[in-house]
Amino acid sequence: MKDTLDRIAPRPGPTAPARSWPLLDTEFDRRTAPVLDAPDGRLVQSDLDRAYLFTADRHVPYGRPLAVEPGRREDLARFVAAYHRAIETVVGAYPTDHRLQSVLSMPPALRADLRARPHPADTRVHFMRVDALPQPDGSLRVLETNANCPGALVVAGLAARRWRHHLTTWGERLPEPLDGEDPLWMGRWFLRVAREETGETPATVALLRHEGGNRLELDLIRAAFEELGVRTLEADPREVRTAAEGAVVRGVPLRHAYLKVGLQEFCAMRGDAREFVEAVRAGDLFVQNRQLGRWVGDNKLCLAVLSDPAFHDLFDKDDLALLAPAVPWSRNVARLTSDLVTAIRRTPADYVLKKPLDTRGRGVVVGREIRDPAAWDSAVDLAHREGWLVQEYCSTPEIETGSGETRGHDLALAAVNGVLSAAFLRSSEEARVNIARSGRLHPLYL
Repeated sequence: MKDTLDRIAPRPGPTAPARSWPLLDTEFDRRTAPVLDAPDGRLVQSDLDRAYLFTADRHVPYGRPLAVEPGRREDLARFVAAYHRAIETVVGAYPTDHRLQSVLSMPPALRADLRARPHPADTRVHFMRVDALPQPDGSLRVLETNANCPGALVVAGLAARRWRHHLTTWGERLPEPLDGEDPLWMGRWFLRVAREETGETPATVALLRHEGGNRLELDLIRAAFEELGVRTLEADPREVRTAAEGAVVRGVPLRHAYLKVGLQEFCAMRGDAREFVEAVRAGDLFVQNRQLGRWVGDNKLCLAVLSDPAFHDLFDKDDLALLAPAVPWSRNVARLTSDLVTAIRRTPADYVLKKPLDTRGRGVVVGREIRDPAAWDSAVDLAHREGWLVQEYCSTPEIETGSGETRGHDLALAAVNGVLSAAFLRSSEEARVNIARSGRLHPLYL
């Protein structure tokens, strides 16, 4: 990836921040600034800021639309396809590879399920997001994979569609839209992968969520399903009952469900969700990414596998050559030698600790943010005891906000069955740019 992009990456222009990603299109920013800052552009921004709820009392906060330099889409698509193949390789090998089982720390609530015989299709990762930090040399550094329920992609796509309509009205020429700009995208890709895997076109889809939990995309996906002629009903996974053929949810027989439950919440409810787990494992109930794809593919320690030469025998050599420059040094703290653990203790500014299956910026300790050495020692002790990821610190690129200030940002690339389908940036004044904290979501054109 670095070699591919370095050959053609322009140097930052005179107005670019010193730590900017050179693949961002600064000319797009220059051309569109007057349109974005005009009264009708500010009205679009205001409408978007009130459009979608992130939590019950907080809307999704949006930043200005951005674009990547022309001609880069194919490179990013190749990178995403190779990364998806690598994650599916880890998922597929996990049930029989004791090396992977020892590196990928799992919560106690999932261990019995992971020892059970998986469904043959459990190696699939239908829908995933790669979060990365673009670097000033034009390369990327992957931070983690989200293979659970990355709902921000749908609201990013709808915002990109809204800005596309406004910008093209004022004469801006934009790249062809990614699939994620289609308002029915969440319904279309789910129906397609469900049909490919089960041989059935879903007539009814259960929207399974944690009662009182995050439901960011659920109303939007319900609307998409209904427009596509598919009935929906909402329920909690604990309400799923096994049946002779398929499953029953609130008295309705069905075979397909969209699962919107955070992994921490799922672990808490696992004891009461036995029939749901059995139905998915048996193939009687289809959910995106099934179980191994979700539990293994979402594990941040997958980067410890990709980073470690001891596991390179698992992967395609061409994929490794493409991915290696984008994978920062990453390991399971519990498997390090005492000398390495001591080095991590002594140089906190060089490292970040991450709880393997936490989300929304939780369970992340950035060493250079810790002022008290004792607090860092305690964090390293916890990471060693529980088998967290330790990763080399990667610098955060910056963008201008439109008001003369700069904010750090990341890059999120989404794939459906390995095909690049959606993208966005998040910016924040914090090192962690999560929207659950203080991040803003920027629609992105490729």
